[in-house]
Amino acid sequence: MPISLPTLVNTEPERMLLGVNAFELPLPPREVDEAYVTAVCEQVRNASSPPLGFDFSRRLYRNFGVDPTRYRPSSESLWRRIRKGLAFPRLHPAVDATNLLSLQLQVPFGLYDAERIRGGITAAAGAENSGYEGIGRGWIDLAGKPMLRDENGPFGNPSADSARTRVTTGTRILIHVIFFHPEDPRAEENTHWALHEFANLTGAMPRDCTPAPA
Repeated sequence: MPISLPTLVNTEPERMLLGVNAFELPLPPREVDEAYVTAVCEQVRNASSPPLGFDFSRRLYRNFGVDPTRYRPSSESLWRRIRKGLAFPRLHPAVDATNLLSLQLQVPFGLYDAERIRGGITAAAGAENSGYEGIGRGWIDLAGKPMLRDENGPFGNPSADSARTRVTTGTRILIHVIFFHPEDPRAEENTHWALHEFANLTGAMPRDCTPAPA
């Protein structure tokens, strides 16, 4: 049966670049191999310096007037957690795989249940007083920050996703949105790599999901 996926329009192409991948998950999805998790975490703990992605992600935030040392990209927050020797959080196979990709590429990923998204997706700066209930984090203020919205309102940004479109054990179709700085030369290559690596880790089947022009 054909799968209908939401279109995505980026209204801020001069301030952010988006990579988009879509997948159909097997039920249940394949668990990420523990040896893979250990290897990625060891790479992070043994790194001699912060990765290249730190600078691009921080510049993305500064494009929106956001201080990235106060409101960190999710990729950097997870990297710092692992560097402190804390355990990698195992939550759901699709979430775990996405977090591992984010750790390796050091760019923030959004992960969304496509069947919980209503209408098309718009990427923009958050309006005054806009926000949502984050996943285990309470209210997330999005005023002026890069974010994604559908016809029901905001649901994602590079720091914390919303509870409304979260991935659960019943999720069948999901979307990755990767938040890049427009000058990041790795964007196309990394989006392509993430598509295939996520499929390999989870057994998911890639689906067409082409962003609409701004």
